[in-house]
Amino acid sequence: MRSLVARTAFAAVLGVAAGLASAHHSFAMFDQTRQVTVVGKVTEVQWTNPHVWVFLDGAPSGGKKEHWGVEFTSKVHLVRRNFSPDMVKVGDSVEFTINPYRDGKSGGRFVAVKMASGEYYCDVGQAAQVFCQGGKK
Repeated sequence: MRSLVARTAFAAVLGVAAGLASAHHSFAMFDQTRQVTVVGKVTEVQWTNPHVWVFLDGAPSGGKKEHWGVEFTSKVHLVRRNFSPDMVKVGDSVEFTINPYRDGKSGGRFVAVKMASGEYYCDVGQAAQVFCQGGKK
């Protein structure tokens, strides 16, 4: 009987953990059918796990200036993809392209950035690669 209770409890814990992991890696909060480009100045860089964040004060074309949050992947993945913490710094003038939040908040998922140096860095996703290989450069 104890064995059955233990197995049932273990299965329940695994089910909850799988649900949390799935929710964490969901992109449902982003509108991946749209891309918004925000131009502004970097105010903060959070080079942390589980996700790197860059915040900027800026606006999309024709929009009002707001505080935007751009969510990247983890710092481990970024470093493996040759993106280092010194590539975007506080005070830099940048141009971020993002998949915006569905709820209209000022922010979204990183697609590409035109850095202060004029160079582009893109996410590895297909939409970002099209962007960086001549789509909107």
